[in-house]
Amino acid sequence: MSTTTKRGRAGRRISMPAAVVGVLLGVGMCVAAMATGRVGLGLSMLGIVLVFTAFIVIASRFSDTVALLGDDVHDERHAHIHQRAALYTLNILAFVIVGGAIVDLARGRDGGSWAFLGFVGGLVYVVSLLVLSRRG
Repeated sequence: MSTTTKRGRAGRRISMPAAVVGVLLGVGMCVAAMATGRVGLGLSMLGIVLVFTAFIVIASRFSDTVALLGDDVHDERHAHIHQRAALYTLNILAFVIVGGAIVDLARGRDGGSWAFLGFVGGLVYVVSLLVLSRRG
């Protein structure tokens, strides 16, 4: 009987499409800022996204929590953690969006931006429920 313990999975722990999407988003933000003449802002945004993506790629090899940020959902426990984190995020964002709309209306504005975000969030949630309930 072996007394050694198995360590976590070695090597790459992040979905490479997630890293590619991160880099592409950074490049897109950089190009958009540069197109309006804000070169410094564009390069700053690109740098922040590249540093974050590099952090996720490197640190995910050593930490399950960081690996989850990079879409490494490989067992039931991680899937459950990912699902609960998504649920908390949905609830908190819904609270912030409704609260933002109320504050915006109280300040005499129309709350249009908040209403749009609430509409998109609600629509995505309802469509997700419909699709997922029909799949299984």
